[in-house]
Amino acid sequence: MADCSTSVQDLSAIDALTHIFNLGLSQKPQTALGAAAYYIFYIKYFPTNFEKILKVVKGEIPKFSGSRLRLGRRQLLIDGVIAQILPLIDYEKPLFKKAFGRELLLPADPKAIWETYKNRLDNVYMCMPEPASGLDAYFNNLLRVYNENFSPEKMYEKLGQCMEERNISANFSAPWVLCSLLSNAKEGSTVSMMLRGTRAFDVVHKGYYERILEKGANIDLLLGRKDQRQLNYIGYLKETYDKSVRVRYTPEENRESSRIAVLDDLFALDSRKMLPQTRREPSYIGTLYYDKDCIADIRNNFEDMWAMSHEISMREINEIKPSWWNPLKSRRPLRW
Repeated sequence: MADCSTSVQDLSAIDALTHIFNLGLSQKPQTALGAAAYYIFYIKYFPTNFEKILKVVKGEIPKFSGSRLRLGRRQLLIDGVIAQILPLIDYEKPLFKKAFGRELLLPADPKAIWETYKNRLDNVYMCMPEPASGLDAYFNNLLRVYNENFSPEKMYEKLGQCMEERNISANFSAPWVLCSLLSNAKEGSTVSMMLRGTRAFDVVHKGYYERILEKGANIDLLLGRKDQRQLNYIGYLKETYDKSVRVRYTPEENRESSRIAVLDDLFALDSRKMLPQTRREPSYIGTLYYDKDCIADIRNNFEDMWAMSHEISMREINEIKPSWWNPLKSRRPLRW
């Protein structure tokens, strides 16, 4: 994928991702096409700039506008498919643009995106067309290119002017974090997360948790408030994956906007919830740490809060009733 030519497989992948983004992430069709094209070509041609991506897309899709591509890029950020790097220097200055004129984004793992959402294509194709049937191999190859460009060592080599060594400040949405945890978790890994409530278990996120557990990893969840929403789903995870899932509540309701995620000693994320960009997904500002000492500090903070918390039992979960439940209305009428 080092060359700049566009193959039939590229176009098939863009078509498949357009349907995935449209059906799975509720994007509009025109926005989804721009998002899919931008995502594929950003990874394929990295490091690159917006003008180069637009030129490639226009070569394949006549009358495709820059505004559509920008809307697609924006939607990728909202849906958590990319994160926006926040550079430490003013990259709007002409001198910086001349020396470092490129897009400053961290895309989610393409194989994880594909594996999580490809079943959505069943709603589009009665049977997969011939070019699309080889997309598993295509995304394996795209993953290789992704790893060559976005591993911690390579990333600092190519983005070092915009970040502290082994620490990256970014703006992102929640699915981007879950996808990063999924793509790096393995059997025996421990994913530690501190959340405010159970909104993180809404439908759009559920597949990530189950796929992390299916890989043989463990999940420790520390919730900052006793929110009854989605507790039934947490009960399902605890029953299905037994001791691989542990969920605790802090002793007092936590109204802070802090969020923490730690994966072994590979990376840690310390972030704050900001005002929502859309009604569907809030936005976060945080720092992704690859430095071992920083990871250890964040993990120690998590473990201190974990020690003061209390575990939620299956009995508590089983006693939860939906907000609409009414014992009088639930009684069936007598049959005469």
